[in-house]
Amino acid sequence: MDWNDLKFFLAVAESRSLSAASRRLGVSTSTVSRRITALEQALGLSLFRHHFDGYELTEAGMKLQMPAEQAETSLKAFERSAKDSSDTLSGTVRIDAPELLGQQILLPNLAGFLQDHPGIQLDIRSSVRPVQLASQQSDIVLRIVPPERGSYRMRSVGKVAFGLYANRDYLEIHGQPSTAGDLQSHRMIGWSEELRYLSMSVWLDELFPDLQPAMRLSSFTAQQTAVESGLGIAVLPCFAANRTGLVPVLEDIPRLALDLWLLVQDQAAKTPRVQFVKGCLMKILTENATHLEG
Repeated sequence: MDWNDLKFFLAVAESRSLSAASRRLGVSTSTVSRRITALEQALGLSLFRHHFDGYELTEAGMKLQMPAEQAETSLKAFERSAKDSSDTLSGTVRIDAPELLGQQILLPNLAGFLQDHPGIQLDIRSSVRPVQLASQQSDIVLRIVPPERGSYRMRSVGKVAFGLYANRDYLEIHGQPSTAGDLQSHRMIGWSEELRYLSMSVWLDELFPDLQPAMRLSSFTAQQTAVESGLGIAVLPCFAANRTGLVPVLEDIPRLALDLWLLVQDQAAKTPRVQFVKGCLMKILTENATHLEG
């Protein structure tokens, strides 16, 4: 028996017509007829009755329809698995990560990966916005604010520490604040209105409810650039601030420590290349855990 004949059997059973089945399968009607005849001969059964208005399953055909559908589903799954195995480590993997994490932790550690695995292309996007649960735009997402629901597999991969920072020139001009009240006379840099739900912004509002930022920005990179340019004080990831020599402000205030979440889109999680890249990212994050924790 040729297992390929199952698709001819199912096409005729569902369409009740050789011509409709041939159009669906992209072959001639004579090919469909020939494959049905071959299947009947191999099974020793009559599967169809031919009436003036089309083809009707015999009792034997009706009994075999469901097992045939199940077999076809299994064969398609087998073919997909075979395809995944054949390009196990090839294709594009889409990653979405907060910009400073991507720029300062991930990218500097990917040279060896790209050298050893030229078949994998990485599409890396930077964002702090909520995971777009319905869009499936990314295979792997790194976030400090996990989604409440969605078709993602999620796990914590460490913590990221945040604190208040300024640059030396700014502090020489405006002075180092020693109390929360001193911040009233300083220029604070906050998040744009649409991003004030972010944990860093909420933390700042809760600690200093009366502060009014002199400037609001919509990205970590913009905030760090503003601080490095002497424009004010902002809440920044400690790993990024320490790397550029920024000065901690109000060190007696406990730092904000947030879980870092790695999410893999459900369907993508089954793909070997995505599983492999996920493992590489987790290794990078583990090796940089001390930096991330400040």
